[in-house]
Amino acid sequence: MKTTKWVITTLAIFIVAIGFATETPKMNIIPVEAEKALVAFNSSSPVSFEITITKKNGEIIYYKKSKNPLDEYRKVFDFSEMGNGIYNVSMNYGNRSLNRDVCVSKKDIKIGPIVKLYEPYFCYKDGLLNVSFLNIARNSVYLNVYKMGKHVSGLNLGKELSIQKSFDFSKLKNGDYKIVVTDKFKDHSFIVHK
Repeated sequence: MKTTKWVITTLAIFIVAIGFATETPKMNIIPVEAEKALVAFNSSSPVSFEITITKKNGEIIYYKKSKNPLDEYRKVFDFSEMGNGIYNVSMNYGNRSLNRDVCVSKKDIKIGPIVKLYEPYFCYKDGLLNVSFLNIARNSVYLNVYKMGKHVSGLNLGKELSIQKSFDFSKLKNGDYKIVVTDKFKDHSFIVHK
């Protein structure tokens, strides 16, 4: 009987330890004043991350990439300088992201629910762009290519759970191209320097 209790207790401690060891990073947004909010990111182990704040039209308002892996990030944003409207705060780490909408008005800030997503993997080498994406929503996913803000090309990547495509950029002129993969939840961007 004592051995059974010991085994069950040890197993319970082991399961709890695994749960804490695999804890995913968390992002919280806390209204501080009528038009200010604190963005806080915590991780159980240091990770490299990118934070992006965009308007609903896709315009990037703020972007920061960590130089070194961190386990915590905190910053107060003053949305009064950006104006009223709906903004998306996205914290990318590895191949995942945490996303929340922030609705700003003169009176207050309302924070939307958190959406956890997988980010596409982009690799550009020798004139070929490889894109891999885990499409958890299984809705249509689109890829669009822009150069200096002008649409160059676009296509439907499909609805499959696992999308892996390769695109030949060898016939395009030299320059910078913005690649945008759009799924049900957001636009995912990548820059190709050709």
